Amino acid sequence: MELYDCTLREGEQAKGASLSLDDRIKMCKLLDEFGVDYIELGWPYVSKEIFNSFSEAIPLVKRAKIVAFGSTSIETYPEVDKNLGSIIRCGAKYACIFGKTDVTHVEKQLGLSNKENLEKISNSVSFLRKNNVSVFYDAEHFFDGFKKNPEYAIETLFSAKRAGAERLILCDTNGGKLPNEVEEIVKYTKNELEKDGLEVQLGVHLHDDCGLALANTLVALPYIKQVQGTINGLGERVGNLNLTTFVANYLDKMNGKLNVDMKRLKEFNEESFRLCGVVVSERRPYVGETAFCHRGGVHVNAMMKGASYEHTEPEKFGGKRIIILNSLGGISSVVGVASQFGIELNREIPEFYEKVQKLMEELRTYERSGYDLGTLPAEQFLILNKYFGNQRNLFEIKAWNSESKRRVDGDESASFYALCDVTGKLVDSEVEVKGGPVEAGFNVLKKVLSPYYPSVSDLHLSDFRVTIAREREEESTVRNEIWFRNGKDFSTVGVDRNIIGSAVEALAKGFRYHLSYEGKNE
Repeated sequence: MELYDCTLREGEQAKGASLSLDDRIKMCKLLDEFGVDYIELGWPYVSKEIFNSFSEAIPLVKRAKIVAFGSTSIETYPEVDKNLGSIIRCGAKYACIFGKTDVTHVEKQLGLSNKENLEKISNSVSFLRKNNVSVFYDAEHFFDGFKKNPEYAIETLFSAKRAGAERLILCDTNGGKLPNEVEEIVKYTKNELEKDGLEVQLGVHLHDDCGLALANTLVALPYIKQVQGTINGLGERVGNLNLTTFVANYLDKMNGKLNVDMKRLKEFNEESFRLCGVVVSERRPYVGETAFCHRGGVHVNAMMKGASYEHTEPEKFGGKRIIILNSLGGISSVVGVASQFGIELNREIPEFYEKVQKLMEELRTYERSGYDLGTLPAEQFLILNKYFGNQRNLFEIKAWNSESKRRVDGDESASFYALCDVTGKLVDSEVEVKGGPVEAGFNVLKKVLSPYYPSVSDLHLSDFRVTIAREREEESTVRNEIWFRNGKDFSTVGVDRNIIGSAVEALAKGFRYHLSYEGKNE
């Protein structure tokens, strides 16, 4: 089975997605390393940046083949068509061009007769083949077109195949077909094409508007050679077939054979979201943070005793089992999460149940306030250490002040003052940075704490994200999650009506976690 990734075109059409030239090259290298067979780099006719990306990407790939996307000839004659010309000039040896299958689109969008459309398909494929470009033909709206006029839909495929197309890709462009329809149409189409003695290699390109792209792909597998999709499922409207989910199902459930690095599936999937500039969802099959996490007390208790609530092993895909510390998990979640940090809890000591009850009350307060501590290890450790560890008061922020400035020339700066109690001593400092208040706040805490805790020099600020914690119009609270690096990546959360206040809480927690767990209480 061939894997064809079109994230660099379809993925960029998703709401909020954007790729710079550097991002495109990084994505291309990532997909090549992942193990896809074909990488659709984009439509070279659309922009100079996309056109230029081909000359940079082609020498870098070690295994995958670079594909240029395009359409059948826009002009009457392919020889003068800039769209097809850009495919030839970009240097790609493979092209995937789409043409019309649905008679309504042929008539209303192109303004052509059915015969003229067949000639356009044939002439476009022939032109590329004469210029030594291998062609995959995308039959746009194939399934919708088939339901209106099956004979004509199949005739468009004959035109492409007889002109030299190597793959015929059947597209559910609107994403509205059911699995039984897809299976029936793909099977029928393959049989009709092979009646004439043609050796046909089909593929599918399926959108996910009904949430059925994966199911539709799986039922088509007996009849196809190529699966098209995006590594993260991003695409126009709802998106495309998610190749990550397909690969996991195909290899783990169907014993399929693919030359991909499945143990890095989670890593590749998450990096693809970041390169597209899109927030990584926790709820992703196989590779999401919640894919193998357990919250309910019955589930956690069973998992700890060796009975499974998982359909497969998370380690196969680069993931791990996570027990969520939460108010629904009860004693089982407390014991289970504590063991992950090497904290062995003794249920026999008199104060054990009293401590668990107080911990649960604090968790309920967090949950009602919108902290969403979820699967964050740093947050789990801090609250466990408070009740069952050897936590001591490393420092406390007594007062702070933050100011941000923007000058006429556009330069931005921020200053942050903090007064802290560090092991009984009041210490204050102020820092000004060219940037924002979160960066300034981080730097002032580092400055205050470093004389007492030298290991804070190893702590670095990575990123932060602000969302609404609880929506109450003017009195809404915000949730600020801040990411840190200290050889490992971790994040902490603050919630406050004041955006800066939420950042201060998260920053303080980040330093405490670094010093308490990673720094081992210097």
